[in-house]
Amino acid sequence: MTNLAFFLRLPERTFKKILIFSPQKEQAMDKLYTQPGYILHDPSTNFTFNISGFLSQTASPTTTIQTLLKENYAHAVKVASEKIHQIETGQVVNKTVIVSESENRSVDHYNLRLKHSSVAGKSLEDSLQLWKDIVEKVNAITSGQFKNPQNGKAYKNVIFNGIGGSYLGPLLLCVAIKGIYFNDLQQRDGLARLYFVSNTDAESFDQLFGEKGVLDLSESLLVNMSKSGGTAETKGNMNTFNRLLLDRGIAQNGNIGSYNIAITTKNSNFDKFAQKNQFLHTFYMNEETGGRTSVGSAIGMVPAAFAKLDFAEFLRGQSYMDEMTRKFDTLENQLKNPALITAILLDHYQKRHGRKNLIVLGYSDALREFAHYLQQLYMESLGKQFSESSGVENPEGQTVFGGVGTGEQHAFMQQVQKGINDCIVKFVHFLKRNADYSVLDPTDKQELKGERLEQSELTEFSKKGTSYLSMGRQMLGFIKGTENALYKNGKPFLTCSYEKCDMFNMGMMIALEERIVSILAAFRGINAYDQPGVQDGKISANDMNKFGDVLERKVVSVILQNKGWKGSASVAIKEFEKELTGAPIWYVDSILSDMYGNWNVEWAYPRLKQVVTDVKREWSEQEGRTEFVYQFISKL
Repeated sequence: MTNLAFFLRLPERTFKKILIFSPQKEQAMDKLYTQPGYILHDPSTNFTFNISGFLSQTASPTTTIQTLLKENYAHAVKVASEKIHQIETGQVVNKTVIVSESENRSVDHYNLRLKHSSVAGKSLEDSLQLWKDIVEKVNAITSGQFKNPQNGKAYKNVIFNGIGGSYLGPLLLCVAIKGIYFNDLQQRDGLARLYFVSNTDAESFDQLFGEKGVLDLSESLLVNMSKSGGTAETKGNMNTFNRLLLDRGIAQNGNIGSYNIAITTKNSNFDKFAQKNQFLHTFYMNEETGGRTSVGSAIGMVPAAFAKLDFAEFLRGQSYMDEMTRKFDTLENQLKNPALITAILLDHYQKRHGRKNLIVLGYSDALREFAHYLQQLYMESLGKQFSESSGVENPEGQTVFGGVGTGEQHAFMQQVQKGINDCIVKFVHFLKRNADYSVLDPTDKQELKGERLEQSELTEFSKKGTSYLSMGRQMLGFIKGTENALYKNGKPFLTCSYEKCDMFNMGMMIALEERIVSILAAFRGINAYDQPGVQDGKISANDMNKFGDVLERKVVSVILQNKGWKGSASVAIKEFEKELTGAPIWYVDSILSDMYGNWNVEWAYPRLKQVVTDVKREWSEQEGRTEFVYQFISKL
């Protein structure tokens, strides 16, 4: 049974009334700041959730957390509680009355770590068994027991190929636990070097796999993570990797399977492709697991197994936080629910003061990818156009950005502190650290006096107070100093402190944010589990690619007939009207511009490269039009 202690004391007057600085006002402010705000502490895990910095901006003698729960949000809390119940009992919640956007399916990420799940085959126990099976297969690879059957080599490089949730979650965990310098370590416990590819970026791909790249393809294994296999970026990266294997004669007899692993859904097109090409392994995730909440599935498990992370503890951490944030029944339990309290504060404050950005600052390099992870979780879940039940257009969203403190403080904190009031700041840090170092000047003997003292010197030291500072203590100073500055500048913030950076606490951390998003979506009446806007972008990108292919073919055709071609985007649309119907002029100009910049780059425009010696571009301001004019010089 979790023993949660919480304290609530509100100031007698609002913060804004004492914002004008004077010695008396400063004293009053200091007194206000030292009064306990709302602090929730879980002794079992040392998790601490502090919103005193938020209350100073939102509370008044008549508005407290209790009154918000009892009066303003009583109905909303019931709606949120029911939505969580529907999700955890396998009901169809990923739906909306807008037929073109509705996916009409259940959502199962909570079930994957639920101790007592009513959905068959989806529980914490089932997930732990899946993890055990994955570890057994992956350990055979990482131990060197299983080698590439084609060349007998061990797999020294493992590359994880995914995008969105199939990339951000595994990357977050590997960076958090293994650190940002893992691949450079001399001793990696026998593990392969781990790399992540996501973007469809030829430059970074070339750095890894090009002729001068850092990886030997014959010792590499590509782990492809995609529910359907149809995601353009992931599929393109896989096809390029496999093309290099074939072109360089590394994959014998066209057998690419020894260099690939798949994580997908059963019977998907990607599953069929993997089976046909005899991939090393195919691991399965559920159709009901959304990408941005898939880190608790095989999507997170397989990278964790290759990195030797304790994923069982991650799942237990998620399950533990889910228990904490499932408390909706009584006022006392609601006050012990950090996800509910956070959602209410974010929602209520923004209703009073307008929409605000959420800045997430993780005070550890281990949390380097945390803000990126939350960007997708919040913005893809809450950025919706229509109400899920009425279909009425009512745009919603929550902008998230951030990074690692203290570095990001030197990037945008000036505006947050002194500029427009458009932000809420969330601090995340760890109570315990595994190492610490002195930051005193090693060349200053006087300064170093306080660094190493004999026991007999401690009494004298305590009287004179020679200063001392470590890296960890300096970091704490920046955290609390920044909080204090925000407080004095009238900017709201909240703080989450986790005991240490391990898989259990990372599980708690992610589960808390997932629940906040679910509750906010319920408050606002939107479907948090679809992503029609992402689909819009994919469709437009496919259109752009089709126009690009057509335009290259038409330009090549004209060059073959006329020994060259000269024209602008508007000219191209006129000349190739049939093929370019519906193409915006800026689409066409972008394609022509790309041809100009990359016609001679290998594999960029292979057909064009065969027929031209050069492509020129000039800026034209004639006949009331301003546009680029392109000239393709024929080699024929």
